[in-house]
Amino acid sequence: MEEVALKDLDTRLQKQIENARKAVDKNPSYAVDILINIVSRNVACLEARKILRQAQQRATKGKTKGLGGLLSKVTSIPFSMGSESKIKKDPKKAIDSAEQMLNSNPDNVVGHKILGAAAEALELYSTAVFAYESVRKLEPNNTENIKSLMTVHIKTGNSEEAIRIGEAAYRANPSDDEVQTLIKKASVEQTMEKGKWEEDKSFRDKLKDEDESQKLEQAGRAKTGDAALHSLIEEAKKGVAETPDNMNFYREIAANYRKLGDYDSALEWVAKARELEAGRADVTLERLVGTLKGEKMQKAIAAVEARLEADVENEAAKAELEKLKAEERAFRREQCEDLVQRYPNEYSYRYELGELYFEDGETDLAIKELQMAQRSPKVRVGALILLGKAYLVKGFHDLAAEQLTLAKSEIPGMTDQKKDVLYELGSAYEQQGDMDRAMIEFKALYGADISYRDVAQKIDDFYSSK
Repeated sequence: MEEVALKDLDTRLQKQIENARKAVDKNPSYAVDILINIVSRNVACLEARKILRQAQQRATKGKTKGLGGLLSKVTSIPFSMGSESKIKKDPKKAIDSAEQMLNSNPDNVVGHKILGAAAEALELYSTAVFAYESVRKLEPNNTENIKSLMTVHIKTGNSEEAIRIGEAAYRANPSDDEVQTLIKKASVEQTMEKGKWEEDKSFRDKLKDEDESQKLEQAGRAKTGDAALHSLIEEAKKGVAETPDNMNFYREIAANYRKLGDYDSALEWVAKARELEAGRADVTLERLVGTLKGEKMQKAIAAVEARLEADVENEAAKAELEKLKAEERAFRREQCEDLVQRYPNEYSYRYELGELYFEDGETDLAIKELQMAQRSPKVRVGALILLGKAYLVKGFHDLAAEQLTLAKSEIPGMTDQKKDVLYELGSAYEQQGDMDRAMIEFKALYGADISYRDVAQKIDDFYSSK
């Protein structure tokens, strides 16, 4: 099933939806009554569903707390129990059920989850993104939802957004292998779109013999499991013995040891590859060393976390976990600082380092790196946004507004990144005491997404104070 644009609906429905849109602020219940039936009959029209959600937010404002919130949880139970089987059996019916839950409480996480999964089943991927993004606003640390959102972004070719979301989740929980895998998958998709393979996994473009490349790729696809990976490693080692200067075999061995979780052996073979003439100048191998060391540390963290799950009172394990996490973060920072020192004009490294400094509360160091990072078109917008946030932390509201205004002008459309900028820019003006300019930003955000953070409350408070 394909998504249907509002303009492609029957003109009579378009009129009804437009009337409902106009009624959202003054008579949201009326708007809900109109839209709930239209959305049910036109499940693929995401624009109508978004207007419905705005109306529901307005209609139920203040009614979902306390007893109302409890009742909405209770009414969600029949739909949430066994929801996976119901989605597979009849995804359209599952969407109707989800909408019933959201009609009672638009902040019902279960309802949004069911909507997202059912939309995926119908291949309505934009609707699925809308649902999973709604969950992310309500539960920003819900890792399972973040994985679902990343997966849909990858399916729709929006790899850059998947990577952005995944990297934030990875920083919060570096031991989550699934998030790492999705980031890598998104990176592969992104580079393949540009006509090349992911740099630390593929080597087709480095082979002179195309037949050899195809043979090895087919072997990799045909063999899975630990025994098969060991077999592939042995085959590649024979290749090294026959043609010791062929970088391809070293990469294959290291990649398969990495899949086995044998990071020491993977690092050993990367080191051997770097001893070759072709390997000495290969920056991707250098970066791979850092990646492998990081993954080795994450594996150790995961092992201790598993011990703690089995014995939550294990004080020695708690201390060990804290120590390992501190070491892992220090390693990431050290790696970044080293890369910046050696490649001072590679501004993406400066951006990454600036992020780490900002998260560690070292705002002045973050500002220095981010000011330089914005020279790169690739990370410029992200650097401007983070720089604005850093200035806000220091209380430099005018400087923050300058950076965020620049960022806003460089982001086309209304993306999640643009919403973040509008909110932060509004906050900068608000903290300056310039409520007129603050409301311009908050109103733009409110008009695009009424449920974004506490923007609805800010708008209501502003008009109530008049």
